[in-house]
Amino acid sequence: MRMPSGRLAVLIISLLLACPAWAQHSPRTPYTDSSRRFTGTDSIPKDTSRFKRNNPLNSLFADSAKLTTSDFQLQIEKTYLILNNVRNKSELGLPVKLIKSRLADTDSMLAVLKDNVLNNSAALNLRNLQVFRTLLLNIQTSCKEDREMLDSTEGKLVDLRNSTKTLVGDTVMRQMWRDSALRVQFQPQLKGMRELFGSSTQKLRGALAAVNLLQTHVSSNSITAAQLLEKVSTLLNTSTARIFGKEYNYLWEKDTVSLSNSARSSLGKAVDGEKKALHYYFKDSGQKRLFLLLIGLLFFIWLYRNIRTLKRVNAMDNLSYLEFEYLPHNYIVASFIMMFAVAPLFDLHAPSVYIESMQFLMLVILTVICWKKWPRRLFLYWIAMVILYICFSFTHHMADPGLGQRTWLILLNILSVVFGMLFLSQIQQNLPMRSFLKFVINLHNILNLVSVLCNMAGRVSLAQILGSAAIFAFTQAIGLAVFSKICMEAILQQIVASRLRRNVQTRLNYQPVLSGFRRPVLFLTVVLWLIVFTTNLNIYTSVTEWLGSFLTAPRSIGSAEFTLGGVLLFFFIIWLAHLLQKYVGFFFGDTGTADEDELHNKGQRSRLLIARLILLCVGYLLAVAASGVPVDKITIVLGALGVGIGLGLQNIVNNFVSGIILIFDRPLQIGDVVEIGDKQGRVREIGLRSSTLMTGDGAEVIIPNGDVLSQQIVNWTLSNNQQRIQLDLSVTGNNDMEVVTSTVKKAILASGFVYENREPSVLFTKVSDNGFDLTVYFWCVDITKAGEAKSAITLLLFQHLKAQGMQLG
Repeated sequence: MRMPSGRLAVLIISLLLACPAWAQHSPRTPYTDSSRRFTGTDSIPKDTSRFKRNNPLNSLFADSAKLTTSDFQLQIEKTYLILNNVRNKSELGLPVKLIKSRLADTDSMLAVLKDNVLNNSAALNLRNLQVFRTLLLNIQTSCKEDREMLDSTEGKLVDLRNSTKTLVGDTVMRQMWRDSALRVQFQPQLKGMRELFGSSTQKLRGALAAVNLLQTHVSSNSITAAQLLEKVSTLLNTSTARIFGKEYNYLWEKDTVSLSNSARSSLGKAVDGEKKALHYYFKDSGQKRLFLLLIGLLFFIWLYRNIRTLKRVNAMDNLSYLEFEYLPHNYIVASFIMMFAVAPLFDLHAPSVYIESMQFLMLVILTVICWKKWPRRLFLYWIAMVILYICFSFTHHMADPGLGQRTWLILLNILSVVFGMLFLSQIQQNLPMRSFLKFVINLHNILNLVSVLCNMAGRVSLAQILGSAAIFAFTQAIGLAVFSKICMEAILQQIVASRLRRNVQTRLNYQPVLSGFRRPVLFLTVVLWLIVFTTNLNIYTSVTEWLGSFLTAPRSIGSAEFTLGGVLLFFFIIWLAHLLQKYVGFFFGDTGTADEDELHNKGQRSRLLIARLILLCVGYLLAVAASGVPVDKITIVLGALGVGIGLGLQNIVNNFVSGIILIFDRPLQIGDVVEIGDKQGRVREIGLRSSTLMTGDGAEVIIPNGDVLSQQIVNWTLSNNQQRIQLDLSVTGNNDMEVVTSTVKKAILASGFVYENREPSVLFTKVSDNGFDLTVYFWCVDITKAGEAKSAITLLLFQHLKAQGMQLG
């Protein structure tokens, strides 16, 4: 059955019209977003204005949080930087490598000490134990420093490990690893990153493992050293008590004590252990000796620089009045004496063998420098004492002192006393610090006599210690006396050279300089001698420990707590600050005298004044900080001080503040010619409380700084040293004003006292038939020479006027 063509056409048109309406109402897939998800057709919002696919507004409303290729590349670069940093910093530095090498030496040394202390303690004498104790203390200090270094290194490595953990959890990198397309795109970078990550983390783990192993090793050595140190301290206590007991028979009794072969072997083992310990000590303390060499080199450079200045101005032959004995010609040997003399200060806990070796080197140098300086008889006595020093050095290791060895020791004691007395008789005018040397030599003789008595009574070890300490104290005192003389001559040489650099040609009065430096040098000398003396007596450690505990013990007055050490340190720093501010000028050629050439150098002395003020302020601040006084206590003291200032200290504070204003504002400087009130003179000194004015008559007027600022100050030399001088003259014999004026001006200019850029002025005050009355003004180049200028110009005027047929009335 065929459908009519008209109906078929109508059906097709109807279907075409129905398709758009069906498309609008057909169900669509819900839109999915990373942050929101819609489910169900009822909840989907209907968009009545759909964007076309190529609509330019699509980019405007696109997701901006989507990562781009450049973002991934930037993250790869950051990761590479972190991994490179981890790999580079995982390399253990030189300090850790030095710890490795040092631990090997420490292990061998601890093995030797452990064997001697635990298995051979009966053969150890007091000297061996002192060496072992010093070495164990150094090992403990070294272990503490190594542990601090290793802990610091471990902390840095842990920080690096934490930085790698952040890479594992990085979301950008995780997304890159999961996306196959990104992996293909960044395949070369990711491959290199994987290799770098593996090598860096492996190196980091190895470094951490090595540091942890070293920490364990250091802790083990520290524990071993502490145990051995406790054992050595116990043995020292027993040895100290043993040496005061009777070790051998009396000298006149038959020797019944003999050592077996095993005992001799034990003594030999103890001596070998001491040698190994000293070898380790010298190896471990190399930095201290390098620092000591640096001190000697700096002292040599200082002396050489001053000597070169003296040679440049041909002043070497003009130093005889300073009574130099060792300088400037022996400056090289003097540098070695300086270095060996101060060696104990740089290693306070050194074993006695180290001190003795430094002292022996100083004796050799001292013998060289004194060969032609001392009288022949004194030098021969000195050679005898040096030989005795060497002989006493070999008495430390007498294994079984029999009658012959004990007699030899007594002979050395007697010879030491004899030559000590002979040496004392010859030092009257040849060595400085004669009172100190006399005390030391008398102590040396007493110790030798006590040593003889102890030897005869069977206390041989005590006799050895006393005899050695006596001769070492003697030779050290002589060396320190020469050292003090060299220090004083070096200071004088510095002052002379500084004055010559400033073109100061006047002769130096050196006695005030010597008296100013004598006490500090004596203090340093006594401290050095006490260190060496107590070390040779084997009591230095005990004395310092007792003093340390005594000075650091807390004490209280009411509610205020303090320590004697803090109080002494407070006053010592203040004393040192005052000492430095008082003598710092000497090193720049300023001796503090009323020297004309010195007073002309106003700028130099003003700078020194500021330097002194700074030294005082810094010294007081350091003293307060080092004393350990609590801040709240200082506040209370300052409050009480404020009340005191308000009540009765106004003038003192006023003068102090005025002194600071004078120093920094500088209305007047040292060397200025001023008028303050009714006083006129040259400024001699500006202090914190008062200033000193030197009048033309030589009187020194002390004016409080408050009075200086409260009065009108006339400073004649603030900007220059010129002064206008007035002369009233009466000239007769000529009525020609031009001739008189020309003659007067020529006479004034010929004097040499007049400032050439300012022509003298001649004013006629009275005219007569036979002459004129004149008032002459001229500028003197130096106000301090105004009187000389008037005298010289008056004489020249008389001569010039007389030559022209005129008379000066």
